[in-house]
Amino acid sequence: MSAAPPDRVLAGIHEFGTTALAFTPDGRQFISGGFRGELRVWDAATLRPLGEYHGHRRAVRAILPLASGDFVSGGDDGRLILWHDRRIKQQTQGAKVTALALFQGQVVSGQRDGRLRVWSADTLQPVREIQLSDDVVALTTHGTRLAVGLDHAILLLDADYKTRRTIRTPHTPHDLQFSPDGRILAAGTWFRLLEWDVASGEMHSIPTEHNGLLTSIAFSPDGRYLATLGRHTDSAIRIVDTTDFRVVQRYQAHELCGAVIRFSPDGQTLASGSDDESVRLYRFHRPAYSSNGAIPSAH
Repeated sequence: MSAAPPDRVLAGIHEFGTTALAFTPDGRQFISGGFRGELRVWDAATLRPLGEYHGHRRAVRAILPLASGDFVSGGDDGRLILWHDRRIKQQTQGAKVTALALFQGQVVSGQRDGRLRVWSADTLQPVREIQLSDDVVALTTHGTRLAVGLDHAILLLDADYKTRRTIRTPHTPHDLQFSPDGRILAAGTWFRLLEWDVASGEMHSIPTEHNGLLTSIAFSPDGRYLATLGRHTDSAIRIVDTTDFRVVQRYQAHELCGAVIRFSPDGQTLASGSDDESVRLYRFHRPAYSSNGAIPSAH
């Protein structure tokens, strides 16, 4: 199957691989993290480097930009760092950080010690700690809901961090994401996309064109499309229509395993990072529809 090449490539920017990626809320910048612990900030329009940050000693696994212009990063070294004006404003040390989310104005971290931690977004001071039954593998939020992905379950927490629903999962929910309207949870797994109805907990397992693990997914801001990134054997990118999950666009595979994929806030750009040490950027054009409403074959 033919697949479109990236529009722009930042090659060789993270030695041994790009491991984390996030756009700032205004979409003007994006931040990338690498296997060796470095972070880099980029101008999203020009791809000009704006700063380099060193504080982690091992791979960066999560980046959380804040509306203030600061951002938080977490990694395999167990460090959680609040960055301000290219300096470390505050940091903590603990178990490996697997995921970060902003919830009710506070930073929430998932870590490899069976605990969920809540921090002040301004000072990174601890607010509360919640014991769980397993390690956190993913976090996502929508309004007053916080979804916590564990190895074999998803916990739906309310604004008081009380569990309101437990959804059992047949596979680990990789890169768990709420749809923009909050009605659906989605995650990647081996060969398939998993989708849960938030109200009922009903799950759908959707076949994909990937030949291995779907390591990362991303909803477009309008919720109409979902991007999926493969890891082990194809490292390819697919865009599906969320109304019927048909493929509407294919992008060329990375040279090595895919790590993370994200839409820009305006939905016009898609960025992906990989073990091939690059970040690739794709100009996303909404697929054209035929007169009968059918989706033409991707090309």
